[in-house]
Amino acid sequence: MAEGGAADLDIQRSDIATLLKTPLRKGDTWYLVDSRWFKQWKKYVGFDSWDKYQMGDQNVYPGPIDNSGLLKDGDAQSLKEHLIDELDYILLPTEGWNKLVSWYTLMEGQEPIARKVVEQGMFVKHCKVEVYLTELKLCENGNMNNVVTRRFSKADTIDTIEKEIRKIFNIPDEKETRLWNKYMSNTFEPLNKPDSTIQDAGLYQGQVLVIEQKNEDGTWPRGPSTPKSAFFFMKNQISVFSFLGHRVSDSTITTDIAVGRGQVRALIQEDSTCRGAAKPVHHNY
Repeated sequence: MAEGGAADLDIQRSDIATLLKTPLRKGDTWYLVDSRWFKQWKKYVGFDSWDKYQMGDQNVYPGPIDNSGLLKDGDAQSLKEHLIDELDYILLPTEGWNKLVSWYTLMEGQEPIARKVVEQGMFVKHCKVEVYLTELKLCENGNMNNVVTRRFSKADTIDTIEKEIRKIFNIPDEKETRLWNKYMSNTFEPLNKPDSTIQDAGLYQGQVLVIEQKNEDGTWPRGPSTPKSAFFFMKNQISVFSFLGHRVSDSTITTDIAVGRGQVRALIQEDSTCRGAAKPVHHNY
């Protein structure tokens, strides 16, 4: 517990101030801290040069880190909607979070709110802490009415998701499985690239994923692993944008890919934005 003298508070203030300036790197983990608790901590350690008159005063001692104000009632990991960075919460890298917990502990019954740094942008890349995770609906091919919801980072891989589904439905390690995207039109797309991330695969909020187990005779209930008509293929040097009647230069595909029509439209919007030809596209996290 951090109840030491001014020297200890100076160290706290200096350490956290430095760590708050840590640059974002893809794959790193950052932690959310409720702004109300953090403001109280700032008063206690005299973080701001113009607000030191209560430094070390036990009347403003912040106590254990309390993130309850960020969470939905009755759910230890579901964030309230529409939280705003620096207004509702601040973000700390792993080292900063560990220091705060070692000094003040975490409120009993709460868990750390850890989030990954992901890359955004199809053409112009930039890093961002993924505060809001992607909620996926998981089920088995033999019983699609039994749906289990889980949240994943866009940086999580298809392999990570499949392992989680196998664990949820108690599928033996030796059992061979396949994973499918299920669309509302009752079409299915195989997810057969285990190293692809959720972002790479274009999975979206509320997407239904179906796990299929191989039959004892070596066949698959769903038959061959072939994408349905909801998706189409485009070969080398065929313009995605010309395909949809849009004229955008230098927008050809250089490798064989399979993309949905909605994703292509998103590519057009983002490419146009980069060129100043359209309004910005806002991505909600």
